[in-house]
Amino acid sequence: MDTQPGEPSNWLAETKFHPPLLREDIIPRQHLLEEMRTSLESHSLTLLSAPAGYGKSTLLTALLPTYPDLSVAWLSLDEEDNDPVRFLTALIVALQRLNPNCGNTARSLLTSQTMQGIDVRRVTSVLINDMLETLCDPFALFLDDLHRITEPDIFAALDYLLEHLPPQMHLVVSTRVDPPLALARLRARGELAELRLTELRFSEEETSTFLNDHLRLSLSPAELTQLQSCTEGWAVGLRLFASSLDRLNSAEDRMAFFQNLMQTDRNVFEFLAEEVFNRQEAKVRDFLLETAILPELTTTLCRAVTRRVDAESMLEELYRRNLFLVQISPSIGQRNSEPLVSHLNQLQFETINREPETRYRYHDLFAEFLRHKLGLAWPDRVSELHLRAANAESDPTRVVNHYLAANSWQEAAGIIEQIGTEMFNRGYLETLSRWINQLPASVRESHPRLLHYLSYCHFWKGEWTQVQVLLEAALRGFEAAGDEVGQGEVLVNLATCAAGQGDLERSVELHSRALTYSIPAHTRIEALLGSALAKGAWGDWEQSERDFNAAMALFQPSGKLDPIHLLTLPYFHPDFAIMPKGLEQLERICRQARSQVGDEISPSRLAIEELTTVLHLFRGQLAEAIRVGKGALVLRKQLGGHPFLSLNAALFLMVAHAARGDFAAVDPLFNVLFLGVDFTNQPAPDLPIYLFYAGRVRWLQGRLQKAREIYEQMCTLVEADTQREIPEVSICRAWMQSLLVMTEGRFGEAEHILREPEVLEQRDRSSTIHGNTRLMLARLYLQQDRQEQALAELAPALTYYKQLGIPYAFLLEGQSLVPLLRLAVEQGVHEVYAAYLLELLGAKEVPQPVSMPGTGETLTPREVEVLRQIVQGVSNRTIAERLVITESTVKTHIYHIFAKMEVSNRTEAAARSRDLGLL
Repeated sequence: MDTQPGEPSNWLAETKFHPPLLREDIIPRQHLLEEMRTSLESHSLTLLSAPAGYGKSTLLTALLPTYPDLSVAWLSLDEEDNDPVRFLTALIVALQRLNPNCGNTARSLLTSQTMQGIDVRRVTSVLINDMLETLCDPFALFLDDLHRITEPDIFAALDYLLEHLPPQMHLVVSTRVDPPLALARLRARGELAELRLTELRFSEEETSTFLNDHLRLSLSPAELTQLQSCTEGWAVGLRLFASSLDRLNSAEDRMAFFQNLMQTDRNVFEFLAEEVFNRQEAKVRDFLLETAILPELTTTLCRAVTRRVDAESMLEELYRRNLFLVQISPSIGQRNSEPLVSHLNQLQFETINREPETRYRYHDLFAEFLRHKLGLAWPDRVSELHLRAANAESDPTRVVNHYLAANSWQEAAGIIEQIGTEMFNRGYLETLSRWINQLPASVRESHPRLLHYLSYCHFWKGEWTQVQVLLEAALRGFEAAGDEVGQGEVLVNLATCAAGQGDLERSVELHSRALTYSIPAHTRIEALLGSALAKGAWGDWEQSERDFNAAMALFQPSGKLDPIHLLTLPYFHPDFAIMPKGLEQLERICRQARSQVGDEISPSRLAIEELTTVLHLFRGQLAEAIRVGKGALVLRKQLGGHPFLSLNAALFLMVAHAARGDFAAVDPLFNVLFLGVDFTNQPAPDLPIYLFYAGRVRWLQGRLQKAREIYEQMCTLVEADTQREIPEVSICRAWMQSLLVMTEGRFGEAEHILREPEVLEQRDRSSTIHGNTRLMLARLYLQQDRQEQALAELAPALTYYKQLGIPYAFLLEGQSLVPLLRLAVEQGVHEVYAAYLLELLGAKEVPQPVSMPGTGETLTPREVEVLRQIVQGVSNRTIAERLVITESTVKTHIYHIFAKMEVSNRTEAAARSRDLGLL
């Protein structure tokens, strides 16, 4: 598919961003224009709310030439904009008319959606930041016809915009009904200006000016009064009335017309429209009815629908005679549909005239009237007219809508199949879902690709049950059609669902099946990486490595990554770092991707920097990990606080700070972490692992109650679905429990708990990324003064991570491992590597013995460590936890310290240390 994903205005009609042209016969309404100018200068929102035909759009258009100093972004809305992504894209395009750089970051966020789907408030927040940076001068955003919007998420975005409106911005809205926005709040704050039906009605003086002075109808005062009473100053009614009288020359005809008008019990508009319609020549009536189905009218479209060669002159004549034809734009060209051109040609549509054309539309009320008449007069021709329009239309959304209106289900399905991928890539999920659901069930089921698209729409909403049903139906359809590519793609999606629900065995089986089909390279990479993760978690590391290496072989070893390969970046998991040369491979891909993405503010760059943070930490490069991690969080903020991609950045940055004992820098990261986690909407099966990281840091801080609360959350998640607990989660849960039990002095119970993960680790090597049971046992034994056993557990862990080249597991345990590593240095157990780890932890300096002047006594290195803790004012229990010794051993050390220093309490010991300059 030939697409232009970087161009946001694709598939958006250019006419949406231009106000309609004013007719020469409108009357100036100076008091309203002055009121509008005043409201723009003193209110955040100006609301024009009145039924159809009261001149709202005309008033907005008339305001522009009277206010030349105001920059205006215009957006005309229609039903097709009832899609949050399409609406926000159109909003960005409108603002880019003021500054092409405005909204680039928000656009990037829209075009790079992740598994969490679109968050309209987040995108709006980013757009507000863009406006603050790029639109410094006062400007107004005009939203015309907001009543066409019904999607709650769009109003949520507008509410957020109004709550955080840039000071230089004003929002102007025209609508037939009050929108579901926080109008009462704005009204109470004095931020809302309102023009309603009362203000917009024509006064008797304006009615006289319009009908007699401008249109020269020479109505008597009595007739004007009668008409004012009948129409109540309704602008469109007055216009219809003028059209009805246009061909009535005799006084008798006028009198009869007025009499009929006053006596009718029909709607005034219906009566007047019928009068106007019936007075046209037959060829004009036919033209009006046949073109009523078109949302916009051009010579090309009208010629195709009516089969009239004089369509251009007909349009000009209708506009000249003011038959409710609004000129939208004078030959502004068509730059809206380039991605679809190739599809239209492939489907052998009629040649599309791409020369700039003047575009019109019927007044809404008149269009509704004409469509009603069309249904009554030619019910059998409606479908045919829509088919003609579909074959001539260049806007892909309108092509589909015409086919659906014609009940041409197969044709609609065919177009949706061809543009569905692009719709999905653009994030138009609501529109895509609505189209597919409009098709009869039998048609959907005969087009498995549509079922596949629909499964994506449900997947991004986390609706797993519907996803499963749709994917299985799509698979059956692809199998019946012999479509190998479709079968392979669906199997990969089914495997992803199985893994997301904790069913690793089924995930492995589905990935294996998918890889037997001829599938695109990026889908093969996804399948191989997904299979590698699932097999690794299930203990089949030999096959896991083969799958990982096969995936890596599909990437070029140097140069730029294929753009399609960039789509697979989210599938690269940190667990792959423990593969042979896995860390080097991940680092290479990150470098290549980072060089391509550059400095753009986008989710892709955030994903890259997040993984880079993790890789630096795996290497033991704490300073680099902290630098890149902080940058990732800044980028996250620029992207409006991305809910998913930022979790690893926050989590691993927390680990880096905790490794150095910098807990002051840790606390703010907890807010980032827990604001980004959804504990309610079917959480991912590996969420307890994230919680374990957070719980371990709280334990290292000594904030045990917080650590217990996190452990309870882990248990709650597991208990909610015991079938979904993957091996890594079982291990992390046991580790967290052992930490808490050990802290309470229940050493035997803690040792018993650790035996379970010790067994599981033999199968699930990926768990060694998150910690190591041997390290935890070693610390436990040292705390009980069982030094020989502690070193026996520590030695193989040192060997393993030294060979792996990843010191990360030691950084995870932070300062709690310092005494253990110092013991290893003293006893010559991998002393070089242990010293290197101490340096990473910022604990290279080993306390030296200190001689006490005057007494001849010497404090041992361990006693110096205890004394330092005493000076800091920590409790015996905390000293025991920090130095990994028993509390009774702490008391023994304190007894010897007091004796050697000739003091009797902690306060005296601290004071004497300061006096002697010992610490």
